[in-house]
Amino acid sequence: MNPDIQLRHEVFAQLNWDPAVCSCDIDVRVTDGVVTLHGRLASEGLKTAVERVVRRAEGVTLIVNRLTTVDRSNDR
Repeated sequence: MNPDIQLRHEVFAQLNWDPAVCSCDIDVRVTDGVVTLHGRLASEGLKTAVERVVRRAEGVTLIVNRLTTVDRSNDR
């Protein structure tokens, strides 16, 4: 199996295993061990938690975190 595909599966397994982030809608792309994350999350804390979880996947050489957070200041 292609190492990048295998790493992508491992990243998703880590995300699905951790209850703090398993319900997040995150797009994961892997190229030569570099994991790029895309998606929109509810908070900065969740964004940090996702990155922490992804670091657990064996074979990650770099994380490019392009996750954004919802701006709640406009919900008034």
